[in-house]
Amino acid sequence: MTPFGHKRYQSWRFLVAFLMLLTLVGCGGTTQQSKQHAASIFRMNLGTEPPDLDPAKTDDLTSFTVLLPLMKGLTQLDAHMKPQPAMAQSWEVSPDGLHYVFHLRNNARWSDGKPVTADDFRFAWQRVLTPATGAPYVFFLYELKNGKAYYEGKVKDFSQVGVHAPDARTLTVDLERPTPFFLDLAAAPVMLPLRRDLVNRYGERFTEATHFLSNGAYRMAEWTHEEKIKLVPNPYFYESAPFKRPQVSGIDMYMINDANTSVVMYENNELDFIETTTSIPSFDVRRLRKNPDCKTTVLHRINYFGFNVQKPPFNNPKIRQAFAYALDRSYYPRLMQSGQRPMTSWITPGLVGYNPHMGLAYNPQKARKLLAEAGYPDGKGFPTVHLSFQTMYDIQKEAEIAQYLWKKNLNVDVRLDNMEWKVLLSKLDEDPPQVFRMGWFVDYPDADSYMNVFLSDSGNNHTRWKNSRYDALVQQAVITLNPKERQRLYDQAQQLLLEQDTAIVPVYATEKTYLVKPRFQGLTINALNLPDFDRLRVKP
Repeated sequence: MTPFGHKRYQSWRFLVAFLMLLTLVGCGGTTQQSKQHAASIFRMNLGTEPPDLDPAKTDDLTSFTVLLPLMKGLTQLDAHMKPQPAMAQSWEVSPDGLHYVFHLRNNARWSDGKPVTADDFRFAWQRVLTPATGAPYVFFLYELKNGKAYYEGKVKDFSQVGVHAPDARTLTVDLERPTPFFLDLAAAPVMLPLRRDLVNRYGERFTEATHFLSNGAYRMAEWTHEEKIKLVPNPYFYESAPFKRPQVSGIDMYMINDANTSVVMYENNELDFIETTTSIPSFDVRRLRKNPDCKTTVLHRINYFGFNVQKPPFNNPKIRQAFAYALDRSYYPRLMQSGQRPMTSWITPGLVGYNPHMGLAYNPQKARKLLAEAGYPDGKGFPTVHLSFQTMYDIQKEAEIAQYLWKKNLNVDVRLDNMEWKVLLSKLDEDPPQVFRMGWFVDYPDADSYMNVFLSDSGNNHTRWKNSRYDALVQQAVITLNPKERQRLYDQAQQLLLEQDTAIVPVYATEKTYLVKPRFQGLTINALNLPDFDRLRVKP
């Protein structure tokens, strides 16, 4: 071999060694970046598969939690439940409260970069008001001029409904009546915008991760059904400028229906956020409250038992009243020990309309007397009761306490039927069980959000109970500005709902306990149990 050839070999060997070194350095950097990326992913537990991410059809907290970081309406509620600008950067309201003009942001964009337009809202609201859509919150849009008439087919031309888009950045709204909380309603999922081309192209499949378009701080990158939803920052979000864009690289939402598993995962640093709605069993709250990561907030939420008033034997109001009187609500905070506040009222403290004296308080003697008057002295001959509820540890305990008390005080047998959340919702829509356990978070900070649940035409009224007097009282209260008069109207309505007809039995109001890993900051949860992920960031 010539010397020249030898030098070429030495040079090649040096070049290979140098390239290997660069590769190793690059791998090390990539590994470090991967670790940093993984450390800035916020991991949480939804507890279950969201039933539907179609804003028009969503009526449960799980789906709301997923939609919140993805979507923005005209307004959004802050930590104090006050409406703030979102897609609308400003608005004007007429002196009579019947006419609104919303001005959309110039930089409002969908996650594919296209502008959010006023017609996106108009199209979405028309879809909600179309009966075939099956929107459970359609009554929110009854506030629009001719909104209810269009839904009922009395008005055929949607141009006569009180929502118009004179240009791409302006949305005008006319109401049937003054609605003081309309700006709160404008933040609700049922009022979110929607792209016409998306629905026309994909139909009901537009909610899948590969099709879904968002206009919020995040977009959906993955939806592995029954397992995980992955969100990543939306580069077209109107606050996605330096230092304002989401400071986490993603949000991983798992679907773990066992709360004990969630706690173990949090303590093993496999989750960054757990909370009492989905991920902390009640018996563990006292221990976890000693953890420095722990926070609490009072919620406008009530858990309740509902009756299908058309199904025997609960088509007899005396039997429903007996079951209400037989429920000793003091058992719940004593046995669950996680912030339960016994309630007989259907309206929580802090809202106009709250009255602690509403409803049927514990009275086992009255309960047994009413059951005997209904033909079942000492519970003899009473058929086995089926109590349906969502599969979850805490809810199982709630049902077991009721089962025990109804056996103890009425001598009736109660069978517990637990089922997955989607299955329960489907059953409530199609053929409500005799008795069911549900919880209700208000959608906006007003007693109307409690009371309208049981209007005759409400999609959330699974009791099959209808009372025209109740409907009239609730509808009159909405437009009544005098607090004392409003209180009087709500007292009369609650007396019908809880005492005379006893369609439901409120059990307790709740507070939320939650833990967040200290490396994350900025997450807030308001009294509507709505988390705000927009300011979520990794601690410097």
